[in-house]
Amino acid sequence: MKTIFKIILCVFLASCSSLSEKTAWEIANQSKTNRKELTNFLKYYKNNNDKTKYKAACFLVENMPNKYSFNRKGQKIYDIDIVKADSLILSLEYSFYLKKKSPYLKEYTFEQFCEYILPYRVANEPLQYYWKWDCVKRFGDGNNNNIINAAQNINSQIKIELSPEFYKDTLKTYTSIVQSGYGKCDDRSTLVVMALRSAGIPAAFELVPYWGSSNNGHSFATMILPNGGVVSFQNDNKNDNNTLPIRKMPKIYRKIYTIIPRQTFDNTQKECPELFANCDIIDVTGIHHIGSITVPVANYVRDRPIYLSVFSPNAWIPVAMSYDEEFKYIGTGTLKGKEESEEALNLGNGILYLPSTFLNCKIIPQSNPIIVSDDGIKQLYPDTLHKETVILNRKYPLNKRIVKFASNMIGGMFEGANYADFSDAEAIYIITETPKSRMQKVKVSTSKKYRYIRYRKPKGTFSIAEFSLFCPDGTSLSFSPISCEAIQKDSNRKMIFDQDPLTYYQVDGGIDMWIGGDLGKAVKIGLIGFAPRNDDNSIVPTDTYELFYWDGQWNSLGKKTSTENQIIFNNVPKDALLWLRDLTKGREERPFTFENGQQIWW
Repeated sequence: MKTIFKIILCVFLASCSSLSEKTAWEIANQSKTNRKELTNFLKYYKNNNDKTKYKAACFLVENMPNKYSFNRKGQKIYDIDIVKADSLILSLEYSFYLKKKSPYLKEYTFEQFCEYILPYRVANEPLQYYWKWDCVKRFGDGNNNNIINAAQNINSQIKIELSPEFYKDTLKTYTSIVQSGYGKCDDRSTLVVMALRSAGIPAAFELVPYWGSSNNGHSFATMILPNGGVVSFQNDNKNDNNTLPIRKMPKIYRKIYTIIPRQTFDNTQKECPELFANCDIIDVTGIHHIGSITVPVANYVRDRPIYLSVFSPNAWIPVAMSYDEEFKYIGTGTLKGKEESEEALNLGNGILYLPSTFLNCKIIPQSNPIIVSDDGIKQLYPDTLHKETVILNRKYPLNKRIVKFASNMIGGMFEGANYADFSDAEAIYIITETPKSRMQKVKVSTSKKYRYIRYRKPKGTFSIAEFSLFCPDGTSLSFSPISCEAIQKDSNRKMIFDQDPLTYYQVDGGIDMWIGGDLGKAVKIGLIGFAPRNDDNSIVPTDTYELFYWDGQWNSLGKKTSTENQIIFNNVPKDALLWLRDLTKGREERPFTFENGQQIWW
């Protein structure tokens, strides 16, 4: 029986008119679990004598083997094993309905139509088909003769609340996103692409696999113009603030439906890092005009890919791959070659990369780390013959957003009183400048005793993470939390007194808001402890830290427990790439160099 089938298949393939058609039928007939659905889909269009639709159907099947989503157990479920012919037909028919109806698509090639309108999925979201005709009902068609304005109008309709709690989740279903209104940037990007394609506007899912200065990646939706240009959508604004963020971007890739390079897919998916294994991305860094240069490959070995990897606390992550003697369009950390990243203080000039290979699912360093900037390429060598003492204040760069949170406390004041209504309140400390983004203690200069102490913000944003009181000898004082009437019944106010610096209480636009403590009787206050909203990445007394330097691998320089808001390590190799780990808690850490007495972050 198998022999007869093989003969029939060979005869059929010989009659196919194109390589695409041959490949599609070969894939369909070789399916062990879903042959009937795949062949029925192809037969439907082959027998209908519509050559264009048949060509599109072949395109979908020939490029289907690498398409998948995840089930609830985190296992990959491949489309080729589960797609249904009738669902694929409905999706394809609607795409051709758009091709005929949409005034925009007349300017696009058939290849662009197949890549950016036709596919039944966008990225690796759980498989659903009805989004293609449902999105336009929910978000409209843009109602504009100008395709860019139409796309902006559609994008502005999509309101998704982004939350860090979803960062580790796989992509949501279309149904889940539109019904819940919550997700991560990948979910919003997927939904925007769906909405644009549903309205007949070519669009794609694009991604920064990992930032060059923080521990995460990013994705966004892009509208594709007929000439190959792009309009990006980072948020739900129409055209304001929808440019690429001014952050360090090593690479930008686009998810595509076509398997590229087709001939290497079967061989590479077991030998490449996850980003490149499925052959479903193309490099579009150059299209977005971020700062980039060409980086030559050291120790070039023909027929073996080499990578540039960026740092993550778990392992170096490959973000660029080359089969020849150079890497093209390697990000330098600037936007359009002009603007430096503004996300954090004391960021170094450029992006840190590790030239590497990939073997047995592990990154193998090929040379010293390099810093790639608009000024060129610099290698980092640890000077193990010359040592220095380093004084460290943080394990992660101080984001300007965190500094802004702290600045909300400017104008706030701590007051003491002996009447519960604070009619006799006296200011004992006024915050006149941005406080440190960590727990801090301020000395109370008055010798007067108070029963009630409060933090009050006369106007503006009321924001505070921690509040505590101490005796003159430094021992902690117990008190009962109190607050103004406006927030007495708000259960979230307890976060100010929970001794967790990552929790906080914030009210925007309040007037004369306050919280504080009732000490039960009048006592002498020695110190007031407080923390603004912060990231808890400063050095914390009592936490244990371990410092590493890079020399072919991460080498330990020892462990220490801090007693202050800084930690000191001696005998550290000069010019070394360093990494400070908090062994007690936390996960946000970045490498740095120590230059002129400061931590410079990479």
